[in-house]
Order: sequence, then C-alpha cells, then structure tokens
Amino acid sequence: MGALGHFLEREGIPTVGISLVREHTETIRPPRALWVTFELGRPFGVPDDAPFQRRVLEAALALFARTDGPLIADYPEHADGEVDLTGWSCPINLAPRPVDTLAAEIDRLAVWYDRAVAARSRTTVGVSGLDMPAAGRLVMGALEGALPPAQSLKEAIDDLRAYYLEAASAFPDPGTSKTRRAWFWDDTILARTLLALQPKLAASAEPPHKILANLTLIPATERHRLAKA
Repeated sequence: MGALGHFLEREGIPTVGISLVREHTETIRPPRALWVTFELGRPFGVPDDAPFQRRVLEAALALFARTDGPLIADYPEHADGEVDLTGWSCPINLAPRPVDTLAAEIDRLAVWYDRAVAARSRTTVGVSGLDMPAAGRLVMGALEGALPPAQSLKEAIDDLRAYYLEAASAFPDPGTSKTRRAWFWDDTILARTLLALQPKLAASAEPPHKILANLTLIPATERHRLAKA
C-alpha cells in the first residue's frame, strides 16, 4: 500500500498508511505513514478497545495536514493485552494460485515492479515503448507465429528481462543479483519462452534474427550454466 500511495498522490489523491514494519516503510518511503509498535495484523492495537483504536485512527488522519512528505510519524502509545487465538483458522485458502501463462506471470510481478520503482525512483524499462503485457504478447507471437523485426523483438525482451529482475529486487527476500538471475532463468515462464524461441530465431533466414539467437538472447554465462544443469 505504501508504494500505491505514490501513484495515488500523483493523481491528486492524498494518502496515509499505518506501518507495522518500519524497515519496509523506510525503504518504500510513502507520502505519509504512521508507525505503530503493535503486533502484525493489529494496525489499531488490541481488538475491542474502541477508545484506543480511535486515537490511532485520529493520529493517522491528522497526517493529512502534513505536506512535507515522504514522512513517517511515530505513534507514542503501546498496545497492552493479549488475545487468545487458539483454534482460529482462516476460512479461505489464500495460497497464491500457480501461473501457467506468460501473461499471468507478468501480471503477478506488477506489484513488485511498482514497489521497486517507488523505492529507487527509476527504472531501466521502457526502451521498446511497449507496456509489459504488450511486450509479452510480442514475444509469444514470435514463438507461435511469424517473427517480428529483430530489433523490435530484442527491445521487448530487454524490457521484459529488466522488468522481471527489477521486480525481484523488491521481493521480501531479494537475494543477490546473481540469485535473481538464476531465479529468472530457472523458474520463470518468460525464460522458458526465450529458450524455446532461440532455435526458431537461429533457423531464420534473416541475419538479425540469427544474431539475436546466437549472441544476445541468452547470456553466455547462462548458456554454460544451463548446459551443465
């Protein structure tokens, strides 16, 4: 939600959030946030303490008067008391659904990419001039039908690869640049699509397609690593 606040503010909609994990909020730097020391899942403190919860809400709403953000204000009170959660269970299955298409994978990564851009205030995505769903459709079209111009295909692939790796940098456990590259080539539908596309490009009668297939589509380090796997 902190990352979303940046986009809403750009549209003229003021935002404020409650932070339960200060480290994450300091990284995302939302326009306004009230940091509380309560347990995860209890942004307003102990349940059934309406006066306490009202004070928290009023403190958060008061931040709308501030225009000097991004800012994090500390809530001064601590929540006392415990709630017995023995036997509680969630009535629905919140496990993430597996993705089985490139379009679904691109969509799943959008929130992480937005967080990465909000944290860094920059991106290397954009050389193709396409949004990521359109870039994905171009790549799938190349695999399933006629090949587009090599330069257009290369730019779309470069944008998608940057999109994936920037999104991965915002994961809860982002790892290192090396582990993110391994994740990309080992675990993503996009990488499997590129590996399937490579022979088709190599067999093209157009020299630019052959160059893309043999030199730039799959980095040499990954070709060697995947060959050994």
